Amino acid sequence: MVDQADLPEHMRACPIEVAVGYIGKKWAVNIVRDLFVGKKRFSQFLHANPDLSTKMLSTRFKELEKEGFITKRVVSTNPIYIEYALTAKGRALNGILLELSVFSFRYCASEVYKRPPITLERDIELMRKVLKIGLK
Repeated sequence: MVDQADLPEHMRACPIEVAVGYIGKKWAVNIVRDLFVGKKRFSQFLHANPDLSTKMLSTRFKELEKEGFITKRVVSTNPIYIEYALTAKGRALNGILLELSVFSFRYCASEVYKRPPITLERDIELMRKVLKIGLK
């Protein structure tokens, strides 16, 4: 990242380092991605990420909520029914996630694809829809 000595006087920290500090924690980006695709319930996140433990999911939810990326809403107390959603701050990550996807399509294709893609543009457009970019 940018060396502290290279930062302009008015900056406290490298903005890239700050952003990665939030979304770079293990499982954080998976949770944000899953919220974009419509997952709302604790069990849905666990099902989508089999290696994610309940303890880690709880921890990441608390961190993401504290930092203002997601909200937690108690829908019912008996039985307990909780839903999670992205805040405006969380939804603002959509462009970043799209660019990460495009990077992976182009430069990490063997890890992303089972076989060569038909068209890269079609996959990029799919990600635009998933991340709700250009939709009203």
